Amino acid sequence: MPRSATPVLLILMGLPGLLSLPVLPGVPRWAVLLNPLILLVICAFAGQFAARRCGLHLRAPAATPASRLAQAAAGVLLGFVLAVADHSARSWWQAGPGLPPSVVEGWSLAALPLGVLYGGVVEEVILRWGVMSLLLLLLRRILPRWEAALFLAILLAALLFAALHLPALAASGAPLEGGVMARTLLLNTVAGSFFGTLFARRDLLAAMLAHAAAHLGFAAAALLA
Repeated sequence: MPRSATPVLLILMGLPGLLSLPVLPGVPRWAVLLNPLILLVICAFAGQFAARRCGLHLRAPAATPASRLAQAAAGVLLGFVLAVADHSARSWWQAGPGLPPSVVEGWSLAALPLGVLYGGVVEEVILRWGVMSLLLLLLRRILPRWEAALFLAILLAALLFAALHLPALAASGAPLEGGVMARTLLLNTVAGSFFGTLFARRDLLAAMLAHAAAHLGFAAAALLA
């Protein structure tokens, strides 16, 4: 596939995720889809510009079915461990009983397509392909060591990924108290750093697979709780 077609492919891959976004009462459907669609398009093209200049790939030539299976399994394990840890520590961070719910308490089958399709594809195109690649392109011009630039790009993209979960948390009616915010930022920074490392060391498809599979790990933890 020509490199010039990569952004179009990523946008098309992201459309099912956009369509999985929930309907908001009183908000037109187009208004729900517009902002994430704009971000998806911008980051698909921005990442194409930056990623190839930083040696980052959509699909690594050495990828095999076995490696893809391992990446998905790693995502499931990550999701399971994070959900169990979050649920076990809920007495420390919840503002009240079940408020906000832990990953285990809040999981539902209806939300699974959103996590797999929007989280696994759209968020990875925006946060890893777009934001992380641009950050790395900038940081490698500032920092003398490639490893330091890569570490900061992964971390900063993960922190932004984590921070973007706070508005949705606030919209759910949960009080944004210190423990709630710290828990949300910590869990998502850990997850985002893992996905970013996979993107850097393997390719974007590895990060997508692991992110989507992490939601299967959440499901496993919820069903076994």
